[in-house]
Amino acid sequence: MRKRFDKTYKIISNKELCTGYFELKVKANDIKHCFPGQFFMIGIQGVFLRRPLSIYDFKNGVLSFLYKVVGKGTVILSKIQSGELQFLGPLGKGYDLDTYRDLNYVIVAGGTGIASVHFLAAKLTKKGTLYYGARSKEDLLCLDKFKKIGWKIVVSTEDGTKGYKGYITDILEEKLENNDFLFACGPMPMLKKVLHIAKEKRIKGFVCLEEKMACGVGNCQGCAVRVDGVIKMTCKDGPVFKVEQVEL
Repeated sequence: MRKRFDKTYKIISNKELCTGYFELKVKANDIKHCFPGQFFMIGIQGVFLRRPLSIYDFKNGVLSFLYKVVGKGTVILSKIQSGELQFLGPLGKGYDLDTYRDLNYVIVAGGTGIASVHFLAAKLTKKGTLYYGARSKEDLLCLDKFKKIGWKIVVSTEDGTKGYKGYITDILEEKLENNDFLFACGPMPMLKKVLHIAKEKRIKGFVCLEEKMACGVGNCQGCAVRVDGVIKMTCKDGPVFKVEQVEL
């Protein structure tokens, strides 16, 4: 088991990137290793349960998280500009970065699922293609970062304000080929479709599930998912699983 911490870290910044989306940065010099797909449980004063946030980036002792304001906890978090926050992590099992280097990498993201796969893309040894879907162009995040590190980008929006009009899974179904290897993270309806396409085309890959979590360590049993016919905990056994094994 890799070492995890439950302690406070100092806020460096907590900036709104675009309407309703924030990037939180904290100083965490004592954390030496984080892996794409892992997450932290963040304590927010005034909210009983911690909130899980995927690692968006980790560099030079600085942890970054990307989040959307959707409820009481994230509303409070978005207003905190200084001081310290309580963190438990890094938690969970991340993506396998080494096994499938001979295949073409394809990343599929929806919404804030882009946070998990951004850290992944930065760590992969070769570049691939990002398929990124959102409701509108205002919900598309960090495309400039993917361009900077050399990834091809295919975008869709449900309202047609940028890229293809419709769902990113419609484009993926047309473009996915036998020599592609898949990484996916996003809302559950998107992931269900991605898994269906991958299994139909016999494409291997990994999926990072964004289940609601109360504890983050497998005790509360609230994030159960069926994997290869067995019930697993997303937080403890995942959140990254093999595409061919997950049953949604």
